[in-house]
Amino acid sequence: MDPRLAFAAELEQRDATVAVRIGALAELSAEVELIRARAAEIGSLLEALPAERAHLDDADAEAVRDRELARAGLAEAEATLERARREDARDTARRAVTLAAAAVQAGAERRVRLIERRATLEQEAERLGAEAVDLERRAAAAAASLEESSRVSSIAAPEPGLSGIVDWGSRAHAAVVVARGGLESERERIVREANELAASVLGEPLYTASVALVRRRLETELD
Repeated sequence: MDPRLAFAAELEQRDATVAVRIGALAELSAEVELIRARAAEIGSLLEALPAERAHLDDADAEAVRDRELARAGLAEAEATLERARREDARDTARRAVTLAAAAVQAGAERRVRLIERRATLEQEAERLGAEAVDLERRAAAAAASLEESSRVSSIAAPEPGLSGIVDWGSRAHAAVVVARGGLESERERIVREANELAASVLGEPLYTASVALVRRRLETELD
């Protein structure tokens, strides 16, 4: 094989290897950013839970007071109906009983809704807690992958908890950006070498970002 063609094949192989490494870093960077962003989001949601619980507690206490007042109003309306003698007074009392009963029913339904909202809130808290644990596992796995990459600068593993994941994610993302930039520069040098090789063989510059295209063009020229 012509040594120039052999060199082009070598450049193509180097380019393919660097491209694979860039792709792997891109996937790892995306995973790190997903973990970091979700950890920050869950952290905010969990921080808001105490205030939401307190709000529901206050609303429930108010609903209990309103229910008791409605029951007292119903009892008074029923007593008034029992005492009424004239028909017009009984009609008025019956309407009062109907309204008071409706208020009691509305109060009961409000308490049911509040209880359901509290149950939903606790289920969401449990789900977020489980997801936070899973994020710690994913962060540890991603950190291990970063350590295995020879191009990424070593960074400390994430501290326990969501805030630790967020801090680690920021540092890991920066380290991957630097490593990927180095690989991109290396690939640009390979492409430049390939174009220089093509120019020396063809006698004119071949402006392309594809090393494989250079190798195919030289293969056609030198065969």
